[in-house]
Amino acid sequence: MLKEFFQFYTSPSSRLARKMGFLHEAIAMSARHQRCQSTWQPHFEQCQAAIRQAVAECTSFRHIVVLGAGSLNDIPLSFLSQTFDSVTLVDMVFLKPARRQAAEYDNVTLLDADVSGCLEKVEQGDSAAEPPSLPGIEPEKVDCVVSLNLATQLPLIPVRWLMDRFGLSENKADAFGKALIQAHLTYLNRFGGVKCLIADREMREYDRSGRLTDQLDPAWDVPLPAYELAWDWEVIPFGESSENAARCQTNRVGVSIWSSSVEGV
Repeated sequence: MLKEFFQFYTSPSSRLARKMGFLHEAIAMSARHQRCQSTWQPHFEQCQAAIRQAVAECTSFRHIVVLGAGSLNDIPLSFLSQTFDSVTLVDMVFLKPARRQAAEYDNVTLLDADVSGCLEKVEQGDSAAEPPSLPGIEPEKVDCVVSLNLATQLPLIPVRWLMDRFGLSENKADAFGKALIQAHLTYLNRFGGVKCLIADREMREYDRSGRLTDQLDPAWDVPLPAYELAWDWEVIPFGESSENAARCQTNRVGVSIWSSSVEGV
């Protein structure tokens, strides 16, 4: 707990990242990773392999952008640095270990940015969603864009913020969550190169007997592009949840890779 407290006050981050809870969430996820390394490492390795597969479909290698780069644990950073002229990693928060790792490469840039494109408005109670405009990124000049474990997470903090502070109704919260994910998919299709979407496709909860106790669509019922490879990620092992230690949560993660625009996205 003291380590997390110290991290919060010493980690570089934006005003919104602190105020809205993104920094707190990044620190909590880092701590959970330390506790759950054995169940998370296979997921990280699968993500890295999926990114390599997407890169293999590129025909030029000027610039790659990774949205939701976060901890960098699930990114083959050395490979990307050697393969592309320029690598841009985007997220709301980068903790110090990620910053140190990125600093080892001259052609890797960290971009602290709002990937949803709407947080300043959300802070004031506005629930409008639209694709972002990220500084220094020209989609038509990017040869590969990766959305990394991000799409289904985008609505969580903004929706909670609006419900808690502005009394957003459940129906409007659901509509806003869907709109955020759809805007993200629209943004991906603005890129001219290879698109790689790595995202949760299903969340399942089990009890200790192996019985399925809950199941939901983490994409808020927004249709995602069909995936070509997938794996199970034990996100919350037994004993990890503070709410119910007798439950575990497993996410089905799917990877979609495409070059032209996907119909309906």
